[in-house]
Amino acid sequence: MFSGIAAGLLSALLISISFVFSRAHVRKYGDPVQLAVHSQLVMGVGGVIMLLASLFFQPIPLNDRRFLLLLAGNVGFFLIAQTSFFIVIKQLEASRASSLLGLKLIVLALIAVLMGKPVSSLQWLAIVLCTIAAVGMNFSGGHLAPRSVFWLMLSVLFYALCDSCIAEMMLMMPGKSMMTNSFGVIGVSYTALALAALPATWKYPFRKKPMLDTIPYGAFYFTSILFLMTCYGLIGVVFGSVMQAGRGVISVLLGILLIRLGVEKTEPMVSPRLWIQRGLMALLMLTAMALYTCASLK
Repeated sequence: MFSGIAAGLLSALLISISFVFSRAHVRKYGDPVQLAVHSQLVMGVGGVIMLLASLFFQPIPLNDRRFLLLLAGNVGFFLIAQTSFFIVIKQLEASRASSLLGLKLIVLALIAVLMGKPVSSLQWLAIVLCTIAAVGMNFSGGHLAPRSVFWLMLSVLFYALCDSCIAEMMLMMPGKSMMTNSFGVIGVSYTALALAALPATWKYPFRKKPMLDTIPYGAFYFTSILFLMTCYGLIGVVFGSVMQAGRGVISVLLGILLIRLGVEKTEPMVSPRLWIQRGLMALLMLTAMALYTCASLK
């Protein structure tokens, strides 16, 4: 279990860093869809490598209709979620946007219940506290426009659906090791995502500078997914998402660091009072994570 927790927290750190690069890219080029397309092609390289490596250890059940439907859902849901989130961070600093994705926990818990998986009262309490902390992050900054709220809710919903598809795909993998199963799912998923994004290059052709600027985001995000899938395999998708919600805490610390470094275009200056409020919400999130861990140990 503790290996899964460590993998989830490391994933949270890497994905928080990736969001900083994605916001910088969107603010520089002004086109969230371009970043979504190009980043899938960048990560597709890693996907192909993972897929080829995984085939040495186990087959991928591409002849199973249910697996293919889950793969199609994973690809479609992720593209919608990622593009929606890039639209959000065009208007919202990375630290707040990253924290607000903690709302995904409620959706994942509801999906788990609908699929007949038990969620204890203590786990529900942890999920609610984590959600309150995520929303509290939003009120520790400027006004969030209704348009941004719409795209945020869309990204939360489709990220949750994407995670659920991935969890089911991992259970269908034939390998005995959850590690190799997760790497196989990553390989086939990101190869498929790259192929799905390829037709869009007619509108967003390869240009050297934008592609090079996409690589930092793609590298950090793809690496975070490797650890996230390992986390899901070891402790489950809902518990794993609670651990990944630790990016709210990480984002606060990262935001302070960016301010110290003078990166004001990525993280705008806010008052000490608002940073204290963000810190309190971060502590609430840590409490929620501790509660969920205790509930899972029973």
